[in-house]
This record gives sequence, structure tokens and C-alpha cells, in this order.
Amino acid sequence: MAKRRLNEFRQERIDYAKQQSIAEREVLPFVRKALKQTIAPVIAYVQSNGVQTSIPVEILINQSVWNTLYPQIYQNIGMKFARREFYRQRTLDGQIKTKASAIDFLIDIWTNQLRNYAYQYTYQIINELNYTTIKLIRQALNDTYQLGLDYDGAIRLFIKDVNGKFNKRAGSISRTEATTISNLGKDIGARGWIEQQGGQGYKVWLGRNDKRERHTHLEENNVIIPINDLHTVGGEQCQRPGDVNLSAKERINCRCTESYMSQNRYNAYVNRGRIVDGKLIGAS
Repeated sequence: MAKRRLNEFRQERIDYAKQQSIAEREVLPFVRKALKQTIAPVIAYVQSNGVQTSIPVEILINQSVWNTLYPQIYQNIGMKFARREFYRQRTLDGQIKTKASAIDFLIDIWTNQLRNYAYQYTYQIINELNYTTIKLIRQALNDTYQLGLDYDGAIRLFIKDVNGKFNKRAGSISRTEATTISNLGKDIGARGWIEQQGGQGYKVWLGRNDKRERHTHLEENNVIIPINDLHTVGGEQCQRPGDVNLSAKERINCRCTESYMSQNRYNAYVNRGRIVDGKLIGAS
């Protein structure tokens, strides 16, 4: 029995990697479209006025597109992960026969939670995105200008350069936001189930355990804490992997996830000696 449950965490790493990858692909076209609309006014200005290092990039970029994008993808994708996690917790607690209607009254609550989270942090996220957007555009302008190309040649090179930069950036943004949204959805779904069962819930940080993972995240790997407590990675506190309160160095391109357990399952692991000094043993 203990072995089966122990493998649950290894399996969750595998399942989440697949689910996060799917979410990333779902987010990508929205991000590409948003980035294209964001930089479109700058490209139009360059096409009309040529490449200049004094272009008012901060004024030209279109920020409004993100205000619509974030609530939409947070609700649509976050809800999938919330529902999946609710049913997963139900299964792990051995209550597969619980009526599906148990989730129905939670849908509206989860929808509001996901959208409110997006609205609450959209301004913060947009500021971070725009800082890098402006930096990349200015870099492309300066690099192109210094080459001393003719008027039309400089315009063509700038557009090619800036489009290339933002096509690459779309992948990083999609991966980051997919991690944030999916882990938020899992958190909401797990809490929905655990609150119905009563007692304290717990969460475990699960990393990928590969060469790409940050050493600060590896240090937190398999750490188990009460569901309302905060993890510490790189000296920063957060609710879960991808938390928007993390700095860019701890959040961008993160692929970690969080596993959840009810009080009963936590007690079972403690009794079997699988939780020692705040860490889940044998889950890597």
C-alpha cells in the first residue's frame, strides 16, 4: 500500500509535465497574438519614419491587449486544472463514488477566484512584460542603427530582428504563464476537495529533477508544509511554483508543480515514516 502511494508522486511529476506542456501550447497562440499587437504601433512608426534611437517606445507600445488576455486564459486553462485536481484528490482519498454534483457548486466560486487572481496581478505582470518589451525594442533599434544601413534596409532589418526576438520570447512567456495558471488551478481544486473533507491540508513542492531545474528549486523539492504556509525558494516566499510574487529569476521558465494531500493521507504517510523533518521521503 505504501509503495503504491509513494509512486503517486512520481506519477504526478510525469502527468504534470504532459499537462503543463499542453497548457503551454494552448497559451502560445494567445501570447503570440498579444505580442504582435503590442509591438505593432512601433513597427508602424518605424515604417513611416525610419529607424531612430529616439523613438518614443514607451508611448507607442499597446498595453491594453494584455488586460483582456490574462483573465481569459486564467479562467479557461485554470479551470481545467482545478477540476482535474478536485477529482484526483477524491480518487486518492478513496472516495471515487462521491457524486459528481459535489463539484457543481464550486464552479462559480472557482471562476471568480481565477478571474480575480488575474485581475489582481495583471497590472504587475504587464509592467514586467513591458519592461522587457521596451528593452528588447530599444536593443533592436540601437543594433540596427549602428550598422549604418540605408533607409529601407534598416527598416527591413529592424522588423526582422524585432519579430525574431518576440517569437522566441513568446515561448518563454507561454511556458511561464502555463506553470503559473496550472499550479493556481491545482491549488484551487485541491482546496475545494480538502475543505469539504475537513482538517488541515498539506502541499509538497515537486521539481523536475533534471539539469534545467534551478538549484534553489531543487533545494525545496519534496518539502511538505501546511497548505496555507509559504515555500521559500532563493530567499523568496511563495504559495506555489509559478507564484507571481516571485521575482523573474525564480519564476520565468519554471516547470515545477505542487502536490496536495488531505489530513488523512498526511497522517498515513507520517505513520509509515514517509515524512521526516518536513520532507517527503522517496518521492523523487
